Amino acid sequence: MDWGNAYVRSKTLSQSGQVTAIEMELNLDGDFKQTKKKITWLAQPTSAYPLVDVTLLDHDYLITKKKLEEEDDVADFVSPVTEFRVEALADANVRDLKKGDIMQFERKGYFVFDGTVDRRMEFIRIPDGKAASLASKAVSGAESVQGKNAELATPVTTNMYSVPRVYGADLIPLADTKMYNVKSIYEP
Repeated sequence: MDWGNAYVRSKTLSQSGQVTAIEMELNLDGDFKQTKKKITWLAQPTSAYPLVDVTLLDHDYLITKKKLEEEDDVADFVSPVTEFRVEALADANVRDLKKGDIMQFERKGYFVFDGTVDRRMEFIRIPDGKAASLASKAVSGAESVQGKNAELATPVTTNMYSVPRVYGADLIPLADTKMYNVKSIYEP
């Protein structure tokens, strides 16, 4: 982990189209944070150490509006889906976890082991406080907040209406602060 980058030089596919082998060239000077395409792999399973079926659970807000007004009907703002499940495979070492143990899944985040259901270990995502994970996971239009390849696509109906830009098309005010740079919400 965190060695740098590796260039995939060739890959071997089975007749069914599964990748059975890859040939890579290690680039220790590469910056893994700037690499767009990443590969995650697990060790070859054996009869003593088989891969384990897991379910990664993530939860969304119960309502789609930050603050309900007195005249709002709660039913109009209930999130259509509040639980997201992703089936995955994990290393055999997760079998030793006890309920309540915390585990980090690479490029997924931290999860707490919640128990086994139908021979699948279930892990619940621990919120990390990052802006992307604080945003609603429900789909707005054709693209989810989690990205174009989100597992579940659930349209959200809302009573909100569109509002014209506050600053016009070209004028975006800039502030000189010591805070982190964040892309303006007014940029396309």
